[in-house]
Amino acid sequence: MHCIKPVDIINVRITHKTAHVPLLEAVSFKDKENAYIGIRLLVGAQESVLIQTCNRIELYLVSQEREKTIKSAVDFLANRTLAHSKEARKAIEYSINRDAFSHLLRITSGLESMVIGEEQVINQVWNAYLEAEKVKSVGPVLSLLFNRAVNVGRRVRRETGINKGAVSVGSASVELAEKLLGNLNEKKILVMGAGETGTLVAKAMSRRCLNPIFVANRTYERALRLAEELGGKAVKFDKLDEVLMDADVVFCSTSAPHYLLTKDLVSRLLAERKNKNHLLVIDISNPRNVEESIEDLPLVELFNIDDLTLIAERNKQERQKSMQDAIKIINEELVGLERSVKQDCVSEIVSDLLSQVEESRQRELVKALSMMDDLDERQRKIVGDLTSIMLKHMFLPVVENFRRAAANNETELVEVAAKLFEINQNSLNVC
Repeated sequence: MHCIKPVDIINVRITHKTAHVPLLEAVSFKDKENAYIGIRLLVGAQESVLIQTCNRIELYLVSQEREKTIKSAVDFLANRTLAHSKEARKAIEYSINRDAFSHLLRITSGLESMVIGEEQVINQVWNAYLEAEKVKSVGPVLSLLFNRAVNVGRRVRRETGINKGAVSVGSASVELAEKLLGNLNEKKILVMGAGETGTLVAKAMSRRCLNPIFVANRTYERALRLAEELGGKAVKFDKLDEVLMDADVVFCSTSAPHYLLTKDLVSRLLAERKNKNHLLVIDISNPRNVEESIEDLPLVELFNIDDLTLIAERNKQERQKSMQDAIKIINEELVGLERSVKQDCVSEIVSDLLSQVEESRQRELVKALSMMDDLDERQRKIVGDLTSIMLKHMFLPVVENFRRAAANNETELVEVAAKLFEINQNSLNVC
């Protein structure tokens, strides 16, 4: 008898909960399409999705070689840090099957974000799935998992108050600036980056600052659109010095793979600076866009994602009731999701069975019709439809029993049925 090959869904991750910004930065991928070249080489990985944000790098993998795949994935992430691989290994976590499902549902629900209830994360997870789909690394298992996870995240936001108030790294960074400087009304603000996070920063600032906000972006047209929407001013990157020279606060949130604000540049600008206030720089980019040594300069204060911890903790306390409601929804959805994934894992068995049955029906139908030459086209169609309907009625209970057996972990029953129907052994996978 062919043995069922168990399929596991594995999550291997390094996040803001276990690693500081420099370590996350060292693990992060500059080019996700190239990243999938390495991910495909992981031992046993049949399907994969890479989620990468400013505070997490996560791999979701489908494998029939659980332990080997986990080791291979941990090595893959840790080795990216070179000299810091030992530290990275301590920070890397993993979950399997139900725990991996639960973790993904918590992510899309905003429970795993630095700022609880974060809105951006649903789009980030969905975009990660689409990127994986584009490079053809997604199969039926992760397709089901990610579609359901995004729907659960939306349900949590609809039915709880978890996404009310400041619920993004962008809005939390603005709160930090307000906490440090007090009233921001008359401050000169520069937002570097007009992507999703930069847009959130700029919008949050526009509600607190009377002065026009300056927006800079590599693509000037994008900066212009955001600035016009908020009544601000767009800045070309080659004109940044003019704004930086007298800025009070600089938010940096671009996707540039290198430093945009270096110690040498900021030092030169300080020498020409007319504004006698401190220059507050908040770097929420990953990788970081601001050279850390600028905080050694007089009148400069530098903060990054790690410094948002206190605001994140306060946010968490304020959302305790919403978090409890979200957890109830997740636990409720988790039961159905786990069952659906298990049932989906026998889809190839069901498909193989139905293909064999349909081939047999077609062969016998041709023989029968060849013996009834006097039938017209309408009568032939009636006979064909009749045989199709009869087989569907006969095999529908069989298909349902396959799925029920998979959902209930009755692998022996699936094995026996597969043997009886002579199903291809390559189809025998059960989650």
